[in-house]
Amino acid sequence: MPPRDVLLTVGNEILEATMCYRSRWFEYLCYRPILQSLFNADPNMRWEAAPKPRLTDASYRHGFWDTYNELPLGEQLERVRNHDLVLTEEEPLFDAADIARCGKDLFVQLSLVTNRSGYEWLKRHFPDHRVHPITFTNTHPLHIDSTWVPLRPGLVLHCGERPAEPELMGYFRANDWEIVEAVQPESWEHKQRLSFCSPWLAVNMLSLDPKTLCIEEKEARLADQLTQYGFEVVPVPFRTVAPFGGGLHCATVDIEREGVLEDYFPVRYGRF
Repeated sequence: MPPRDVLLTVGNEILEATMCYRSRWFEYLCYRPILQSLFNADPNMRWEAAPKPRLTDASYRHGFWDTYNELPLGEQLERVRNHDLVLTEEEPLFDAADIARCGKDLFVQLSLVTNRSGYEWLKRHFPDHRVHPITFTNTHPLHIDSTWVPLRPGLVLHCGERPAEPELMGYFRANDWEIVEAVQPESWEHKQRLSFCSPWLAVNMLSLDPKTLCIEEKEARLADQLTQYGFEVVPVPFRTVAPFGGGLHCATVDIEREGVLEDYFPVRYGRF
């Protein structure tokens, strides 16, 4: 269901991510017919694939989940900041959905499915971009698109329960971006049984253009908030998809866009 977990579009390139779940190793094959047709139709299309991982036991910390969830909150967050999580650095691993694209800048969340080796591989693969490793105050980081959501140039929506590291906030503000905290999701009050997704899947929205956003139809508070910022909101019934692992952003991937490569962050700040 979620092609954006597997495929990353950057310029005229579509890149197949490694994935780190053994259960998702073969998922890229579902999209191969589409990629083949795009490759055949467009002589400028670049079709790339990151090195397919072996996913042996050496790629995982044995017994991680036996102890991690029992740790105090502070220790969990310290491990997130140090990226001392379930993945080792045995081989590059990343999900495409852990990458937020803002023109020349690619923000790579280090998470339960993306390791530092994955970030390093992406940094070398995209030498014409600034590739940044980032973390959030989130004990179970998994995909960036329900935490840090660029809405249009100069405006980013973030999950208030998962504050960004101060230098990331400073980088955006130094470049005149407004950082808006998302309202609490409607799904907070009626979280679905058997769903592994956070209620913050509410902000996992599909941006059609700088003025138009598709969001889940029951997220009325979020719709009101986005309308105040001048967006046209298109409600889409999508709540029953969540238990299967994804929102509107997860379930889509851009394969054709208009525009040129922009630099939205000309000012350096801290390590950025």
